[in-house]
Amino acid sequence: MEKMDRLRDAITDYINEKGVEYQRLLLSRTFYTKLKKEADEHDVPIDLPNMEIKDNVDYDFKLLP
Repeated sequence: MEKMDRLRDAITDYINEKGVEYQRLLLSRTFYTKLKKEADEHDVPIDLPNMEIKDNVDYDFKLLP
């Protein structure tokens, strides 16, 4: 569950550093596809608030205020 762990750690770090939750979570389509595959393999839902999937971007994910 590498992708899921990486995203969870980034969200936790963001909250700890900023003191607030993110308002928008941008995911590249490639990262989302891999994340969805991991979630399906482990029978875990992807339930993240304010998630937006973007095409043709040069990042895996971004957390925005």
